[in-house]
Amino acid sequence: MSSTSSITSLAANLASPQTSTTGSSTFASDLQASVNRALQIASLPMQLLQADQATVAGKTSELSTLSGLFTSLQTALQGISSGTGTSALQATVGNQSVVSASITGSALAGTYTVQVLSPGSYSSAISNSSTPVTDPTTQSISSSTSFTLTVGTTNYTIHPAGQNLNALATAINASGAPVQAVVVNFGSPSSPNYQISLQSTALGGVALQLNDGTNNLLTSMNTGTDASYTVDGQPSANGVPVGIQTSSSTVTIAPGLNVTLENVGTTTVTVSSSLGSVSSQLSSFVSAYNAAYAELQKNIGSNGGALVGDSTVRDMQQALQQVITYTGSGGSITSLAQLGVEFTQQGTLTFNSSAIAGLSQTQISDALTFLGNPASSGFLQYANNTLNNITDPISGAVATETQALQAQNQNDQTQISNDQAQLTLMQNNLQAQMAQANALIATLQNQTTFLLGLFQYSTSNNPYASTAG
Repeated sequence: MSSTSSITSLAANLASPQTSTTGSSTFASDLQASVNRALQIASLPMQLLQADQATVAGKTSELSTLSGLFTSLQTALQGISSGTGTSALQATVGNQSVVSASITGSALAGTYTVQVLSPGSYSSAISNSSTPVTDPTTQSISSSTSFTLTVGTTNYTIHPAGQNLNALATAINASGAPVQAVVVNFGSPSSPNYQISLQSTALGGVALQLNDGTNNLLTSMNTGTDASYTVDGQPSANGVPVGIQTSSSTVTIAPGLNVTLENVGTTTVTVSSSLGSVSSQLSSFVSAYNAAYAELQKNIGSNGGALVGDSTVRDMQQALQQVITYTGSGGSITSLAQLGVEFTQQGTLTFNSSAIAGLSQTQISDALTFLGNPASSGFLQYANNTLNNITDPISGAVATETQALQAQNQNDQTQISNDQAQLTLMQNNLQAQMAQANALIATLQNQTTFLLGLFQYSTSNNPYASTAG
């Protein structure tokens, strides 16, 4: 009876087909493998898009590196420009004890003869306190808190921060008056006597006085005199130098050329062109060029980097070639090679500073004309414009390609997101279908087991089964 009961129970189960997706057949792993394989095949387009994104990222990174190097090259060009302006001029003084000279603008080349008739002197005065000041941090020459300083014909009100000599000198120096105040010890180390000393900042006879509201506190020490000089013997009267009077020791003797009058005497001041600053900047330019060239080489050839075959790399190569082979017109200097910038067999550049050192004044002038200015003329303008085609943040080759790569990356990301959504939907559908198939197979396998059991039961209880047929 127990066997009959089991068969009856199995038949009852078969009468109600299995619809749950939680069933498990012996083909469950095969069904899951089929799902995985289908998903792998369906994800291939998305993997290609992800690989394209990685390629785009590599190109973008390398473009950024090259852009930085080309920008550095332009910066080096600007450095050359700084050496072709005022700093390309030098002033040479024959006797530096008579005057010193400085270039302040676009001075004309030439030689000037300067005769200092008098270097001038400054007015000075000192306090006349009858009571010595032994400690300038706590004592002063007057108990007043307000003073009137007279310099020439101008009065200045002085309010020291404290009632001591140091505070008074500090307040005078901070007043804007054209004087310099110092505290001086006119006594011995063991018996100090501190007084305040004033000196005018302009040459000539300048009246100096300090009043505390009751008394004048200063005694004149020196009455200054104006300086006097001539340029190329002028002005003169009957062949005798008259001299130009000045209250400043530094004077402009020609546009862009200042001299400081030091001592009585005569000397020459020669203004000439110099390529000293240009030489060091050309060296920096060569280094920047070589760095950009070396990075470009990494993206050329069958084993090159991320930008092999890229049009922007070709544009950059062409730009470098155009810059370095620029030829000027007119004058004795028409190429960078004449300034010591030359190619090596490897395609890089070298710089020979001796080429510049050996140029004559005429050649130096021609070299400055050849170099020109980034904004207006010559090699520097041509090179700057050529490199702008690469580096311009709006229309340059790097900016244009970078924008295209960013758009490509965004399109890839949009497609990846869409593919991912479709893949997720496909996965859910396949999982549901395979679960149903798995449940159906499990039911069929149960039916097979039931029928085999029924057959075995029938034959084991039939006495004629062994002789049947």
